[in-house]
Amino acid sequence: MKHAQHPFTESRPVAPPMVSGRLPVLGHVLEFMRDPQGVIRRGYEEHGLIFTIDLAARKGVVMLGPDYHQFFFKETDGVFSMRQGYETLLKMFDSRLFTFAHLTESQEQMKVLLPLLKNNDRFITLMEKEVDDFMQDTMGESGDIDLVDAFGPLVMHIGAHAFFGEDFRYQLGAEYFSVYREFSQGADVVLPSWLPLAKFRKSRNAKARIETMIYEFMQKRREAPREPKDLFQELIESTYYDNKPVPDGLLISMLLFIPWAAHETTVGHVAWTLIDLLQNPKYLAQVREELTHVFAEDRSLTPDALKQLKTLDWAILESERLHPVAHVIMRGVRDDMIFEEYEVKKGSMVFVAPATAHNIPEVFQNPDAYDPVRFSPERSENSKKFSLIGFGGGAHRCAGVNFAKMEIKIIIAKLLLNYDIELIDKDPQPKPGVETKWPESPCRIRFQRLDT
Repeated sequence: MKHAQHPFTESRPVAPPMVSGRLPVLGHVLEFMRDPQGVIRRGYEEHGLIFTIDLAARKGVVMLGPDYHQFFFKETDGVFSMRQGYETLLKMFDSRLFTFAHLTESQEQMKVLLPLLKNNDRFITLMEKEVDDFMQDTMGESGDIDLVDAFGPLVMHIGAHAFFGEDFRYQLGAEYFSVYREFSQGADVVLPSWLPLAKFRKSRNAKARIETMIYEFMQKRREAPREPKDLFQELIESTYYDNKPVPDGLLISMLLFIPWAAHETTVGHVAWTLIDLLQNPKYLAQVREELTHVFAEDRSLTPDALKQLKTLDWAILESERLHPVAHVIMRGVRDDMIFEEYEVKKGSMVFVAPATAHNIPEVFQNPDAYDPVRFSPERSENSKKFSLIGFGGGAHRCAGVNFAKMEIKIIIAKLLLNYDIELIDKDPQPKPGVETKWPESPCRIRFQRLDT
């Protein structure tokens, strides 16, 4: 890939090369909706690290590899726009919120949120309790479960417990999860939300119900504050510009968005991590050996014990590489731009595609192989910035990434310490289409509790 001293030049070059196979009028739209990674992979094989796909109403430029990723994330609040990249989500969330807000507004919101997520160790006990309850109530001594069906409620309960508190989790948790699943169906990156489809109508109704639940719970907490404070209490008491309270509407939007984002990503990542381990028994044996060593005398999930689980850390990273749940990350282009030898027009879309970028030999050796040790200090194949982007990158990288990875680690560690597990469906595949890339059901495991 050629590199200019500065990405903008005075020349008038051509658009990035077009991927083959586009149809008259519709371009690649139908194929992209059915198999977005198929189109993107073909573009990479035909043209390398930058190319164009035809999305009918507008063009989409795909950028692959750490150098292009760096430019993509750097320009997110410059020539690129997140609001234009995720217009459908504006119907689900407040347009002033994190992802959609202007940079100054977004930074102020992150000043409120990031300190609350800095000490993730305080969530270890509640995560462990939720997993223990899951093993007792959902799994029992033996049987089989579908991973996505089972992990969905578990992850949502952990999120409700951590972000809203114990009282919300146990008073409203069951209803909250049921309504939240209907709300989540409104996330569609291709179809406009004004279409008269049942999923969009149900999503709007569910949003109204959840917002009411959150507001009523906020009012109860203000009347009877929680001591010691949990994250929810800290958030509703936090201040914003000029030490003024964060407006209720914005607080509710934050509390709507954070668990949604956490649920959509974490369910897929924890399921793929377990699947990959079960499909690779030699590496699974190493993870089990490490767990046995670390918890030989005491099975308490202390911060120090969790930090020692390096082979499990590498497994989580390798599953993020092989199965990024956010398989495409999008931005809109605010103004005509010239980058290197290419021209990109205002109104176009720009994509980075983790599912393809994580599997090219320019970045990762033998990319089709499951090889968690590639993330060990001796190899560090992700040492170049923006090589691994399953949770985004730059200023808008997922704020809860460390929370999510600790949650994944605790779930996997607890399951492997307590059960012998095997895959029933031996080769799970990602969900088709443009949805979040969870494993497609059926994706079942069979388990038997270990003697302790």
